[in-house]
Amino acid sequence: MNYSKLLQNVLDISEEMLVAGAEVNRVEDSIERMLSAYDCPFDRVNAFITTTNIQVTFEDPKGDIITQIRRVKRSDTNFDRLDYLNDLSRYICSEKPDLETMRSKYLEVMSRPNNPNWVRYLSGIMAAGGFTVFFGGSIFDGIISACVSILIVFLLGYFKKFNINQMAIIFMTSIISGVASILLCSLGLANLDKVLIGEIMLMIPGIAMTNAVRDMLIGDIATGLLRLANALLLAGAIALGFATPLALMKGLSYLSLIKIQVPFIMVPIRKGIAARVIQIISAFIGCIGFALMFNMKKKQVIYSGIGGGCAWIIYLIMADILGGLFLPTLIASVFVGLYSEIMAKVNKAPATIFFTSVAIALIPGASLYYTVDSILEKDLEAAAYNGNNALTIALAISMGIVLVTVANKFKLELRKRK
Repeated sequence: MNYSKLLQNVLDISEEMLVAGAEVNRVEDSIERMLSAYDCPFDRVNAFITTTNIQVTFEDPKGDIITQIRRVKRSDTNFDRLDYLNDLSRYICSEKPDLETMRSKYLEVMSRPNNPNWVRYLSGIMAAGGFTVFFGGSIFDGIISACVSILIVFLLGYFKKFNINQMAIIFMTSIISGVASILLCSLGLANLDKVLIGEIMLMIPGIAMTNAVRDMLIGDIATGLLRLANALLLAGAIALGFATPLALMKGLSYLSLIKIQVPFIMVPIRKGIAARVIQIISAFIGCIGFALMFNMKKKQVIYSGIGGGCAWIIYLIMADILGGLFLPTLIASVFVGLYSEIMAKVNKAPATIFFTSVAIALIPGASLYYTVDSILEKDLEAAAYNGNNALTIALAISMGIVLVTVANKFKLELRKRK
């Protein structure tokens, strides 16, 4: 066995898992298990991973020390690929295939087709439109946001072809979509703030910020800090991108270029049971949109929508009973973690696939938007209030997921000891 070649193959699989959206500790565990399957001492396999770097050192059966480092420059969330790569790592651990078979299986996974373009556009329409209504917008707001989402999805895919820095892609896309939103809202059909919130949800690194806090809470300080820095830079690019047309075109969004009478049925319902039902339905639609965007399997897409709707129901119930933001979000996120673990076992897939798409319903998109808006309006008190709400929600989500993760690991340890 050529153990240097073995490590190269393992690194190829691990890199693509990381790129596709796997959490760092899952990739580290997969590396250790795959190498140990080929008679390498488990306690002599050391993997250190951040979001941009993989370092592995291990001792082969002959006692030789082998080290390889891999620089990771890409990020392309693809949960179908992650699911199959995770299955491949399990297959390698159980079957111990030769290097040629391992490579063949890897290339087979990498050649799986992505969703067609029309599904990508549909996912953007459902995500942006759904969350625009979710955050209090009218049906007209959702329609306008859905229309601009088509432009956003196109721009993200177009700029990506040129291997431009991700922050630059987000910044340019934010500017162009911001201009389009202001022009459409100036017709008097929609509320600009609600439209922009829905669109920002397509790009906002809310999950990245939550994962950053989660990584730090479970001890991956370096990874957590890197994720947080990257998420904050992306959030800054989005804020600056949308702020630029808002500043340059100030006042245009409040002018009705064409006097259009908005039908009563298109006015958002903000109170009562009806408003909550609309929120739950829009959360279901929005989470399905993100699941499609992340290239999830068909039945997993429906599970994601159901989970998002149920998570919001639990949040609403807890908010009525307990009040505030932290505890209701914490309890809802514990549900998200438990639901993700159950769906992972039912579908034999990584839990992170479900967590990422279901937790979207709890992400503080509106708070982040109003934080930026308040800064532009020079209302620092409102900016501090909204920013604090966003951080409170992110911390509650992270702690909820950590509680479930720790409980699950504790249960596995008890089983091993028995």
